[in-house]
Amino acid sequence: MNIAKFYFDLPRSRKPKFRTKVSDACGWSYGTFYYKLSHGNLSKLERKVVFEIISGYQSSNPAML
Repeated sequence: MNIAKFYFDLPRSRKPKFRTKVSDACGWSYGTFYYKLSHGNLSKLERKVVFEIISGYQSSNPAML
């Protein structure tokens, strides 16, 4: 799954919560989130954390994605 595609496919109301959750889990600032999203240069550990969060979103309510 492409992280940027997942983020931009989220409904507008869910984007801030996702961004905050990922940023808190990875220790990123607001700007770093968008930089990493646009450049895709995540470390293996960051990628693992982000995919775990995405999996949680998909399993919690797939209809809202």
